[in-house]
Amino acid sequence: MKIFVRLLFILLTFPVIVTAQSQSGTVKGVINSDGQPVAGANVALTEIQKGTATNDSGQFVITDIRPGTYELSISAVGFFSHHQEISLKENEEVSLDITLEPKTEELGQLVVTGTMRKTFVKESPVKVQVVSNKHLQNTGANNLMESVNFLNGLYQEVSCGVCSTNSVRINGMDGPYTAILIDGMPIMGALASVYGLNGINTSTIRNIEIIKGPNSTLYGSEAMGGVINVITQDPSTTPRLAVDGSFSTHKEANLSLTHAAKWDNTQTLIGVDGTYFDTFLDQNEDGFADVTKRKKLSLFNKWNFERSKARQFDLAFKLYFEGRLGGTEDYSKNLRGSDEIYGESITTKRFEMLGNYDLPISSEDIRAEFSYSYHQQDSYYGTYQYTADQQIYFTNLIWDKRFTPWRQLLVGATSRIDALDQTFDGIHLGQGSRDTRFIPGIFSQYEHNFSADFKMLGGMRIDHYDEHGLIYSPRINAKFDFSNHTTLRLNGGTGFRIVNLFTEEHEALSGSRRVVIEEELAPERSINGTINLNQIIDIGTSVLNVDLDLFYSHFSNQIIPDYSQPNEIRYRNLDGYSVSRGISLNAAHNFPSPLQYSIGFTYQDVFKTNNGVQTRVQFAPEWSGVFTASYTIPATKISLNYSGRIVGNMKLPVYEGYITKSPVFSEHNMKISRKFSDRISAYITVKNLGNYTQKNPIIAADKPFSDEFATDHVYGPLQTRRFLAGIQFRLK
Repeated sequence: MKIFVRLLFILLTFPVIVTAQSQSGTVKGVINSDGQPVAGANVALTEIQKGTATNDSGQFVITDIRPGTYELSISAVGFFSHHQEISLKENEEVSLDITLEPKTEELGQLVVTGTMRKTFVKESPVKVQVVSNKHLQNTGANNLMESVNFLNGLYQEVSCGVCSTNSVRINGMDGPYTAILIDGMPIMGALASVYGLNGINTSTIRNIEIIKGPNSTLYGSEAMGGVINVITQDPSTTPRLAVDGSFSTHKEANLSLTHAAKWDNTQTLIGVDGTYFDTFLDQNEDGFADVTKRKKLSLFNKWNFERSKARQFDLAFKLYFEGRLGGTEDYSKNLRGSDEIYGESITTKRFEMLGNYDLPISSEDIRAEFSYSYHQQDSYYGTYQYTADQQIYFTNLIWDKRFTPWRQLLVGATSRIDALDQTFDGIHLGQGSRDTRFIPGIFSQYEHNFSADFKMLGGMRIDHYDEHGLIYSPRINAKFDFSNHTTLRLNGGTGFRIVNLFTEEHEALSGSRRVVIEEELAPERSINGTINLNQIIDIGTSVLNVDLDLFYSHFSNQIIPDYSQPNEIRYRNLDGYSVSRGISLNAAHNFPSPLQYSIGFTYQDVFKTNNGVQTRVQFAPEWSGVFTASYTIPATKISLNYSGRIVGNMKLPVYEGYITKSPVFSEHNMKISRKFSDRISAYITVKNLGNYTQKNPIIAADKPFSDEFATDHVYGPLQTRRFLAGIQFRLK
């Protein structure tokens, strides 16, 4: 009897169930901002309180919705809330593509550099500065190095006034203290950090993540002063075809082309970038080219493979070729090594491969990261020949364990093989000119949320070096949210650096100074502390985001070149210590439209104490400021973008008859662009608008083969004002 009643009930209610199911609708879509997916956004139908959250690709699906009209409400950290009305019919599936407006340029960004796991900038216990591709384009930059000068606290040091070798300083610390990562992989080794940075083109950059201060706990030796992590473009969000070409009044041509293709579970991105500049410019009339002639070609290919259970498998490859010539007007590549006509010639060939793979282990987040790079250089500095090959093999095996939403553990094992072979006029010198290092290590970090407003992170790294034994690098970070608008971060840790002398100290190769290595060089060590206060200020419908940073780094065993002796560069570990300390202020004011602007200021005191005598470190500006502004005129589809910097005094190498302290100077760029359609836009850029250039960047330029000749006196711009005209094409 009971069975009969149940069967009767099912037969009577089945049509109702089928009708209800058949009438239910679905809302799905993707949420993005500035071309990037917004993960973790809350999506809800207000009337029925039914919702979900977006995944890492910004996608969401809400099913089983009865026909009707609803308000869709979307909220995410760092973005303005989005509300819209939707109507559903029987069996209808509504697909939406929604763009959120960021409250500030940074807060809505997902970052990975600070903790090796995805988190919002606002939620990260480590302060991460995010620089978008849009910002890079607004400054008129064609590659990473051109954008550095317009980022607060960063400074491009040009080590050679003839061949334009450069590096990145963070908070006044020398270029080799900065780790340059590509998608989290440290493939830019010592050689590439001096000779390969101009090959990172903006067309392949999605954004840049910057951390100031030692980060050796996660990234090892090169991260003693800070980290710059270049995140490459995502094929799934890149236009199907993009072309950008420009030509300048100095006869420099640049062409960039990217193509994205997508299949069911596979996406790929192909990028080609080229630069051609073969003009001799000598505006300061010293007989030497103000900037090097250069020919560059970069080929980039990235693959994303979607696997079951949202696991990832990404691969990327890059080929880079560069030839640069600097010197007198009659110098050419055929005259390499000439003792009559002076010039410097650097030929670079480079290959990179990197990837990550989520292991198919049920319920556990374990991934393998791997990279390989090969860098070949063949150079002449006058009559002096320098050749080098460097190979870097790198692997990370990382277990990311979330025990609860409040407790997370990350554990990793790492290995690095660094093979370097250098010759100097065909001879192998000491101090690591030919060296192979195998560096195994382990690291871990534990993150604990004590409350919604207070979290802490602690980490430790242990690396083993054959010549130095075990090196320990701990760190601790704390984050306090006093309100939704006020955040305080306290960071402390240590850093270390193993020196690759000749690849990092370009001054040892160029010019006439003799290199003297006074002792066996020990690893450099540092202790660091930073305080960051972030304040969000609502001003009507706009948001002002203010960051105040205090930083202090104390170095021991630091290796700083000594130029005090005539015609010599002397290297040894300091018999004392050195310090980098200061304060930095950055403010970004974003309006819903059409105006955005930002200003930044850094004051720093960078000095060394050797045998009880304190002196300032060379090429570390006492203070600097940057400022940017963007304004769009909707009626005309014209955008105005301005970027500028002002640089305070810095100590220079001592040469008789030349200044030992640089003057205060400023540099300005302006870009005007117009959008003609969804596909075509054009722009005009003015670089070095004020036409300021440094005088006498080369010492004894009239006697290039003498003992007086030197190329390490560069502190400011060398290239005069120039105009660039360009056109962009986008096919989505």
